[in-house]
Amino acid sequence: MAKPTLEGLPTELLILILLEIPDLPSLKSIVLSSPICHQAYLSIRREALSGIVKNQYGVHLGDAIAATRSRGLHFGARKQEAIAMLDTWRRKEEINKLALGSSIRIDEPGSIEEILHLFYLHKVFHFLLKEYETKVPRPPWIAKDQWEKEILPIALSPTEKHRLLRALCQLQILANIFGSYEQTATEEYKSHLWNDNHKSMIDEEPCRLFFGTIPPWEFQEMGCVWAYFTTMFDDIYKEIDVGLHDLMEKHASKDPKDGWQREYFEFLPDDVMPPWWGGIDKLRNVERIWGFSNSMALMGPEFVYRLLHAAPLVQRDMVMLNGEDEILTCFPGMHMPEESMFPLLYPADRHSVQDYEQLWSTLPYIEQPNLGWKQVHVLPQTPEQTFEEAIDFDGARKSLWSWGYAIIDDERLMAWKAPLVEFRLGEEPEFAV
Repeated sequence: MAKPTLEGLPTELLILILLEIPDLPSLKSIVLSSPICHQAYLSIRREALSGIVKNQYGVHLGDAIAATRSRGLHFGARKQEAIAMLDTWRRKEEINKLALGSSIRIDEPGSIEEILHLFYLHKVFHFLLKEYETKVPRPPWIAKDQWEKEILPIALSPTEKHRLLRALCQLQILANIFGSYEQTATEEYKSHLWNDNHKSMIDEEPCRLFFGTIPPWEFQEMGCVWAYFTTMFDDIYKEIDVGLHDLMEKHASKDPKDGWQREYFEFLPDDVMPPWWGGIDKLRNVERIWGFSNSMALMGPEFVYRLLHAAPLVQRDMVMLNGEDEILTCFPGMHMPEESMFPLLYPADRHSVQDYEQLWSTLPYIEQPNLGWKQVHVLPQTPEQTFEEAIDFDGARKSLWSWGYAIIDDERLMAWKAPLVEFRLGEEPEFAV
C-alpha cells in the first residue's frame, strides 16, 4: 500500500493544513515541497500569511499594524490623516466590538504588502529583543563583575517581552508620525534646513494625541527602550572617527601651502566625502557625534536596526545626516508639566478612578504597571485621591530608564535587590537612580 502524502490529500484538506501552520519557515518548507502544495498555497496566500502574522504579534498585532500604517503620515505634512490613524489605533477595541469600519480595522492586515512589512518589523523587533537580553545596561547598585559574570544574559519573561514589544511598536508609531524626517543625502539635508516640517513636531498637542491615550507606565516603558537605544551607537561612532582620520591622512594635500585644508572634509574626493552639512565639517568637530545618541534613538526602532546592520560608510552618512546635539533632543514629553498630560483620553481614561489599584488587580498582568513604576510614581495613597492626584511624573529620569525599571518584572527587581523596591518616591538613596 502506498504511503500517504500531502500531495495525495484532497485540496480542501490540504488548504486546512496550510492554514494551521504557525510559522513562516514551516510554511515555506511545505509550500516548496511540491507543485500541488504550492498551488494550494496560492489560493489562500493572504489568509495563511495573515494567520502567521497574528501568531507572531499576538495581542500587539493592532500596535504593529499601526506602526506599519503610520509610515509616511508625518504630523507636520499630513496632520489630519495622522490624527485619523491615531484615532483608529486608540479606538481599535471599540471599533472591533461594534463591528464598525471594516475597511480600517486595526487588527487585520489589509494587503500582502502590509503583511510583508509586518514580517519585516517582527524581524527588527526580534533582533532588538535578543540584543536587550545580552546588552541591557547595568543598574548602578550592581557591581560590574557580578553583572557580566552572573546576570547577563537575562532570559526575558513573557511579560517583559510583552512590555518591550509594545514599547517598540509605540516608538515606531511615534517616530513615523512625530519624528524628524530621515535624511538620506546632503542635498536633501540642505533643502530641509529651511523647511520646518522636517523637524520633530513633539509639542503639547501631539503629546496629548499620543501619550494621553496610553497609561502613564507605558510612557515610561517607551522611555526605557529609548534610553537603551542611546547606548547602542558607541562602536559606530568610534569607527566613524577612525575612518575619517584615515581618509584625511590618505587624501589630504601634502603641499604646505594647503595646510589649512587638511582638516576640512569638502576637499576629499566626492566618492568618499562625508555629508558634512550637519556642522561636522572638519576633523576637530568629529567628537560631536558622541552627542548624537538621543536623536539617533528618536528615529525609531526600524532606523536603529538599519543603522546597526549597515556598511561602515552608510553608517557614517546616516549618523552625520540625522544626528543632532543632545542638548537639542530628549525623549518627547520627558519635561512636560503634569497639566499637559491630563486628563487622560480614551482608552487610558479607564484608569481615572479612585480605586485604581483594585482596577489593576482585575486586569491581565501585561496591562498592569510593574512594581518599579508604582514605587517611583504612585504617591502614598489616601482615600480621597484620584488617579491623577496620586501619580507623580517627576520620576521620569534617564538614569532610571537606562536599566529598564518600568520593564523588569517584580520578581527580577526583588532578585536584583533594586533599592526602589524598598524605598518609595523621594526616599530612595542617590545610588538607586
